[in-house]
Amino acid sequence: MAEQRSPFAGRTAELDALEAIEVPFLTQIDVRCAPEIAQRLGFPLVANTVAGDMARGVLWLGPDEWLVVGLSGGAATMVAELEAALDGTHHAVVDVSQNRAVIELRGRDRHEVLASGCSLDLDPRGGWAPGVCAQTLFAHAPVILQELDGATRVFMRPSFAHYLVDRLSVAR
Repeated sequence: MAEQRSPFAGRTAELDALEAIEVPFLTQIDVRCAPEIAQRLGFPLVANTVAGDMARGVLWLGPDEWLVVGLSGGAATMVAELEAALDGTHHAVVDVSQNRAVIELRGRDRHEVLASGCSLDLDPRGGWAPGVCAQTLFAHAPVILQELDGATRVFMRPSFAHYLVDRLSVAR
């Protein structure tokens, strides 16, 4: 099996300057099912919210779509558990772990830096707080933002990793 290579390889200095860290090779499982089935699984039904913890979190992406995120290397187990729980229902469970690279921005100015290329209101007074997430564009690149306590996760396609690090660096 080929060794995984981070799309951020060689960008450590830029990530450090951004007060960012890579969150490498997260397990990411896309789940599509009717909301009443998701409710049975305990998935959040409130738009743009996150349930769970860092070992297994569930991000609401749409009325019938969730991204289940877990620790690296757990995709097969997670897919099997979700498939078993959804057995007999109309659903889709797909391992998309290789589809997105992830960084966490930890600087105090992270919301302002992200606001430079994003149309979302990221002001905590406006509701952007830990436990929320959203799909959006940052500098024309599709991203998912997840607010944590003291950090913002940015999920992006690996092919946009260098572009987004460059764009974030310019905004800083």
